[in-house]
Amino acid sequence: MADTLGEVLKSVREAAGLTVRGLAEKVHYSKSEIGMVETGQRRCRPELAAACDSLFGTTPLLAVLAGLDDEEPAMRRRALLTTAAAVTATAGLAGAAALADLIRHGLDETSGERPDWDAVVADYSRRLVSDPSPAFGAGLLAQLMIARQALAATPTDADALRGAAMLGQLYGLWRGNQADVAAAHGWYRTAATLADRSTDTGVRVYVRARTASRAIFEGLTVDETLQRAEHALALSPSPSLGALEAHSAVLHVHALTGRLADGRNTLGRMWDVLDRLDAGHAEAGRVLSFDHYLECRLGTETTADLAWRRAEPVLRATPVWWREGQVYYGLSLVRHGDVAGGVEYALRAVQALPTQVHTVGMAVSDLLRCVPAGYRSDGLDELARHAATTPGPWVTVQA
Repeated sequence: MADTLGEVLKSVREAAGLTVRGLAEKVHYSKSEIGMVETGQRRCRPELAAACDSLFGTTPLLAVLAGLDDEEPAMRRRALLTTAAAVTATAGLAGAAALADLIRHGLDETSGERPDWDAVVADYSRRLVSDPSPAFGAGLLAQLMIARQALAATPTDADALRGAAMLGQLYGLWRGNQADVAAAHGWYRTAATLADRSTDTGVRVYVRARTASRAIFEGLTVDETLQRAEHALALSPSPSLGALEAHSAVLHVHALTGRLADGRNTLGRMWDVLDRLDAGHAEAGRVLSFDHYLECRLGTETTADLAWRRAEPVLRATPVWWREGQVYYGLSLVRHGDVAGGVEYALRAVQALPTQVHTVGMAVSDLLRCVPAGYRSDGLDELARHAATTPGPWVTVQA
């Protein structure tokens, strides 16, 4: 538990990989002064706090903490200091930066500044499929706290409600990626409630449909998954990104229950929705990834190869989907007799991800089921270490 700004400064400095001497040289203050601040022997000058904020990218975190005086209510002072030390210890500089965003937002509110929720959602949507690390989760949670503050002040703020719904959905997806399915489901429910309060049809459809697309991989049955997809489609009066996600949920079911023709028909519906939308590169990649997934699980060697040649150039822009796609291509190689090549291909993919992702681990488990009994290799043993430990949906649909 941190009692002084010095302890917070030390936590941030260590997260940045700097010694006291290294920090002193970068901010042009003496090593002895920084050491005395960190040990609580000297108060931190505002100028030093600002210099450290600038160096670490945590403006105005340290400056605000340096401005706390002895008359500040003890409970609030302790809470701020402890929170700052805790988030830095668990999420490094990104955690400190996330807390700084909360403080900055509080200052922005006093000057009438409002967050651009569409831009925030777009940024975190991109990052979810690029590098969904713990630092990503810390930053996303900070944005949700900002949204909570905005809604506490104005509960009917439609922009904040839409932003909070989409960010809550993303946080649920991230928790699912961490294999925390119970927490993911809780966030999906919260996102749906916020979306309903916003009365925005597009957001209401999307948060439900995106949940449906994950449903069968997060413990729901085939019937429950299809019901959620149908509910989302019933809410959507016209082609939308939500409709695209709802169809993807249906395609998941077909791919897992061995209905290749039905899956291809559903994929056709996804292409039809995409053609009627002013969608971008990411949405095209989403459809291509499902085409590839379906053909690798159920198609021929030729159709799987063709699907991968179409998908890979586009999926490179979304590293998580790209690596997951590589695992499924490895599964196709295994299915069609190249066990060693498929295992090696998938292993290179999972080793390239900087952060473990549960859905990629599920893909690894799916591949391992296709490996012939009795096959052994060092690569297979290493790949098995990346497999998800929870039962896959293929177990549920076959039970």
